[in-house]
Amino acid sequence: MIRGLYTAASGMLLNEKRSTTIDQNLENIHTPGYRQAGERVVSFPRLLVNRLAKEQNTGQPEVAQLGIMGTGVYADRMLYKQTMGNLRETGNRTDLALTGEGYFAIETVQGERYTRNGHFQLDPSGFLRTAGGNLVLGLNGPIGPLPEDFKVEADGTIRDKQTNQILDRLMIVDIPAESLQRDGLTTLYRTDAQAVLLPAENIQIEQGFVEESNVDLNEQMVKMLEVVRAYSANQKVIQTNDSLLQKAVNEIAKV
Repeated sequence: MIRGLYTAASGMLLNEKRSTTIDQNLENIHTPGYRQAGERVVSFPRLLVNRLAKEQNTGQPEVAQLGIMGTGVYADRMLYKQTMGNLRETGNRTDLALTGEGYFAIETVQGERYTRNGHFQLDPSGFLRTAGGNLVLGLNGPIGPLPEDFKVEADGTIRDKQTNQILDRLMIVDIPAESLQRDGLTTLYRTDAQAVLLPAENIQIEQGFVEESNVDLNEQMVKMLEVVRAYSANQKVIQTNDSLLQKAVNEIAKV
């Protein structure tokens, strides 16, 4: 019974965490470049349960296998949905959307980070920055200063429209989906793997567009119902085990 309490409690903790993640997904349904998050659920080690009894003839202990018993589940890491969000046209020359694989490389105080949020802006010095103020990186470092009229080609090449001079090329990297880790509650990500620079022919960028969040509202609502039901079921298991323990202590112990 005690083990059952711990197993049910682990299920409640997992579903509480899943509920928090769903809330964050729904809150960011209109955040450009946001990636829908979800937990990877794994189980604690399982136990082989045996029944011990004495043989009637010899009186020696007899072991009978009853089967496998689970000991609960937990979320070992977050995974992020990789499907592309819808494109929204803004007409702003500093807004960029990746229509294929890859992430923009960003320079932050904590080091290099990556994002799909291409809602950029020019600072007073002409450098390209995120809405949070971080510098956008090109192959030659932070991108800028840029002229008033510039063009970003499909492969990330940045040109001066007036002189047709190549100014830089956006640093677009590929990151394994399982190694992505969100940097706090932002749309920036870090990785515990090596980010690989994408070749120009694999890059597809649309200037004047931003990529919307890839959160699926219907999917999140279904998951929320599943979480509520699973949490309630585990709660009832705990209540039942608590009642049985109470009877064992207060009633059976009197015999």
